[in-house]
Amino acid sequence: MRMSLSLRLLLAAAVTTALALVATAIVFNFLFRLYFEERARNELETYLVLLSGNVVVRPSGEVVVIPIADPRFDQALSGYYWQVQVDDAEPMLSPSFWAAPLVLDRPAAPGVITFADVTTGTGEAVAVANWVITIGEAETRREVFLAVAIDRADLDSSVSGFLANSVFWLAILGLFLFVASWVQVRLGLNPLQKIRSEVSRVTRASGGRLSSDYPTEVLPLVEEVNLLLDANAMALERARARAGNLAHGLKTPLTILHGVERKMRRAGNDALADELQAEISSVRHIVERELASTRDSHQVLRHCDAGPIVTRLHRALARHPGAETVRWSIDMPAPLHAPFDEYDMTELLGNLLDNALKWSESRVVVSGGRDGTRAFLAIEDDGPGIPENARASVLERGARLDPSQPGTGLGLNIANRMALAHGCSLSLQESSLGGLKVSLAWSLPADPGGS
Repeated sequence: MRMSLSLRLLLAAAVTTALALVATAIVFNFLFRLYFEERARNELETYLVLLSGNVVVRPSGEVVVIPIADPRFDQALSGYYWQVQVDDAEPMLSPSFWAAPLVLDRPAAPGVITFADVTTGTGEAVAVANWVITIGEAETRREVFLAVAIDRADLDSSVSGFLANSVFWLAILGLFLFVASWVQVRLGLNPLQKIRSEVSRVTRASGGRLSSDYPTEVLPLVEEVNLLLDANAMALERARARAGNLAHGLKTPLTILHGVERKMRRAGNDALADELQAEISSVRHIVERELASTRDSHQVLRHCDAGPIVTRLHRALARHPGAETVRWSIDMPAPLHAPFDEYDMTELLGNLLDNALKWSESRVVVSGGRDGTRAFLAIEDDGPGIPENARASVLERGARLDPSQPGTGLGLNIANRMALAHGCSLSLQESSLGGLKVSLAWSLPADPGGS
């Protein structure tokens, strides 16, 4: 499944941010609970030491507990309790204690504070600190088991409140980080957008290259693209040079063959002269079509004005033998920018106009125009036309409707391939003149260059 780079980065940022925030919430809650547990134990230990100092043995042997100064130990259901057990006697309880005494395990060794979480007779969870101490002298010596407890509800409520608040504010932080990630992704991908716009500019202007004003991470890609553009330009120049050399190389042999054909015709060998003429025409069409295909760069290098090219081709084709009986009509706006350089546009229109002239009876009409963001160029003739069920096949390589006519059937195929390579569409319809109408359509450039 295709997914844009920005969406991938945003999804990755969202997932990693969410995981980080969840981990942060868990760690914060754990550390906060540890903090409160430690604080509660310190508080219990302080109260236990105070309680131990308030346990007094009178000369009569009676153990008396002096109340702790904290009033919460005297207030019923305050959540603060103490419990003192002398030897194996019934434990003495703080005034805040209104339930049964706590059931606690005695520490193994005296003087060692032990912490535990227990449940009171009423089902309350309390945190307890307890130890065993020895007080008194000789016959008044007593072993005292002391315990101080506080209600865990306050502790658990504080931890739960912290967790709820931390989740809320971490969610706000997550939203802020997501927006920050979106801004970061947009800023980070700006160089790619710039590359896209510059590549679009290069496709409309021959010789254009990408600028070097890019971050160091993107600059190697830009340099490789520029090297590729240079290599393509050099390859195109070499192909055109070879095409020109081939055309010049075949010019003399074709001229000689035309001379032989004329000699044969003067000698009365019209049949052989016709066959030779057909073969010469076939070679000429093959050379022209293959040269057009070879020299087509298959890249949209620039935009050119189609009007002057149509005018030049009309003047050249009007001098062909038999063309003097054909009436031309040209109606095109100035300028009419097409997504070809002048060379490729000449090759394309040369194929189409030559085909129209060959099949026309007396008229060839060339028209063009613009419709919003689209432009078109149409070439019509008053010849026999092409049946609707055969129009798709004539665009295939080598397809010919009338084998008796000179040619190789490559003209419309090459024109169609050139149009597609430059982002245009080529279609065949019935002309209002009765013959064939070839329409070329394309999107207008926002800022045509090199026209």
